[in-house]
Amino acid sequence: MKIKEISSGQNPFFKKLLRLNGSRGIKKFGLALLSGGRNVKEVLEYFPDRCTGLVTYSMDLLKSIVPRRLHHPVYLLPRKLFNLLDFHGTGKPIAILKVGPFRQWDESLHRRGCVLFLPFQDPANVGAAIRSAAAFGVKRVVLLEEAAHPFHPKCLRAAGSTIFHTELMTGPSLSNFFTLSLPLLVLSPRGRDVSTYQFPEAFGLLAGLEGPGVPEGLNWTESLAIPMEKNIDSLNAGMAVGIALYQWRSSIADGRAKGEKECRERGQFEAYR
Repeated sequence: MKIKEISSGQNPFFKKLLRLNGSRGIKKFGLALLSGGRNVKEVLEYFPDRCTGLVTYSMDLLKSIVPRRLHHPVYLLPRKLFNLLDFHGTGKPIAILKVGPFRQWDESLHRRGCVLFLPFQDPANVGAAIRSAAAFGVKRVVLLEEAAHPFHPKCLRAAGSTIFHTELMTGPSLSNFFTLSLPLLVLSPRGRDVSTYQFPEAFGLLAGLEGPGVPEGLNWTESLAIPMEKNIDSLNAGMAVGIALYQWRSSIADGRAKGEKECRERGQFEAYR
């Protein structure tokens, strides 16, 4: 373990880390900061190659979270400087993560299960949706051009180490989005009840933008709605995705046959057998 002490706010590397509080710095340097003791521990245990270093103000604190021998460089800062990088005030060591590169979405890659398409502009919603995707077995999440950066601090706060449990890909803008033969399901207040829907074996799930929803003219196979009380017209975007994915996983065992039949009747399933 190599310890590098940083004592000045004018240190070039510290100034680089400070710029990781927004998408612009993350894109420029290909790095992001992940805070939270449990998150840092899980990344070091399961995804050590995605970590390029650790930031702390106390070696004893670091060793209490990661007791095994470290092979990553450690940047030791005065508490005052550390607090400037601890964007969420956790007081725990911070992992410096490698970001990307992300593959471009290619419909031919997807043959089974759900691929989630996200246009969310709120990074907290992106993070919550990624966490739900990882929890319910979604293998790919496609971030449309409108979407917030998945390694934004607010996104990482919601997603935590689950950011590495599903493949993140990039896609087109929502206005230019389409699928060729992959059934596309969209979340809409005017759709079919998602709790009774039988999902196809392979499909894309698209949630609309916060507020405007899904643009007119988008060609989708089915729209799905989450039942709510009459005086409530919408859910938090990230929560809605989580509920829909839960319903999908719940329906797999007893609904696969019906879902395949519905897709065959629409002539859209044969390419995904």
